[in-house]
Amino acid sequence: MKVTSKNVNRENDVRKFCLTEFSFDDGEYGIIFNIVDISFVYETITVANTRYGKIMQDTFLLLRDKDGKLYFEYGLFYENKIHLDDFQNVGDDDE
Repeated sequence: MKVTSKNVNRENDVRKFCLTEFSFDDGEYGIIFNIVDISFVYETITVANTRYGKIMQDTFLLLRDKDGKLYFEYGLFYENKIHLDDFQNVGDDDE
């Protein structure tokens, strides 16, 4: 693959999200999402989600909202928008 500034920016974007996680409460259980991979070519995101002690890996479509922020939809009917900006680096404490 030819290295261009466009490719480098995408690779840096992917690296920015490595080792990040997001905690989500679906009303029944707490779910922790960890980003495994982001493909800007296929516009997908692969996450490992931990729910009630089980770890599963899922791939979702990567979407943009009206402000241009990246998110994916999660839930039985994909009713929850999980924004990538909400993910935090593992070990970072904002509290």
